[in-house]
Amino acid sequence: MSKTEEIFDKAKNEIQNLWNNNNELSNFVKFPDNLIFKNIKSKRAPVTNKLFNWREKLNTNHTDLHLAISDLSPYVNWEQGYEEKEVGKDFLSKYGFFELIGPTGHYETSEMALYVNFLDQNAYYPWHNHEAEELYFIVSGKAKFECKDQNIEILSSTKTRLHKSFQPHAITTIENQVLSFVIWKNKFENVSKMIKG
Repeated sequence: MSKTEEIFDKAKNEIQNLWNNNNELSNFVKFPDNLIFKNIKSKRAPVTNKLFNWREKLNTNHTDLHLAISDLSPYVNWEQGYEEKEVGKDFLSKYGFFELIGPTGHYETSEMALYVNFLDQNAYYPWHNHEAEELYFIVSGKAKFECKDQNIEILSSTKTRLHKSFQPHAITTIENQVLSFVIWKNKFENVSKMIKG
C-alpha cells in the first residue's frame, strides 16, 4: 500500500468508526461494506490549503477524524459544483467539496454518496435543493442552517441536519469555518441547483 493509499485508508477507517458509533448516520444509510478504492487524479480548489492547515482551534469532538480529513485534502478531486455567474466569485473562493465515497468517489459504491464539504468563514451558501435525501454531519466548526419548513439552527460538531428531497436550504458561516460530511441517498446522481429563497 502506497503512502497516499494509507492516508485514504486512515480517513475511511475513521469515518467507518464514526458510523459504527452514531445512530443518526447508521439509521440514515448503512455504511457500505463493498468499497473499492479508485486512483483518481487529485485536483485542488481555493480552500484546499485552508482545510489542510486547519489544525488548531478545531472546535470538534472528533479531532482524529478532522485531522485524517485534513491530511487527505491535497490528494483528492476537489469540486465546486457551481459556476461563478450562479454564486459569485467570493463564494467560490470559500467553498469546496470532494466525493470521498460514492459512484464517482475515491471509494466507489452505488449505495450512497459521502461528500466532504468545507465552507470558510464569512460565507453564504445560497438557497439550493436537489433530488437526493441529504444528511449533514458537522465534523468541526459551526454554521447557521436555514431550511424551508424547519427552524433556523446553529450547528456545531456532531450535530446533524436532514434535508428531504427537493427541500430548499441555505448555510451561513460567520466567525467559524465549517467542515462537514454531506451524505446523500436515493437519486444522488442529480446535482444541486440554486433556487430563490
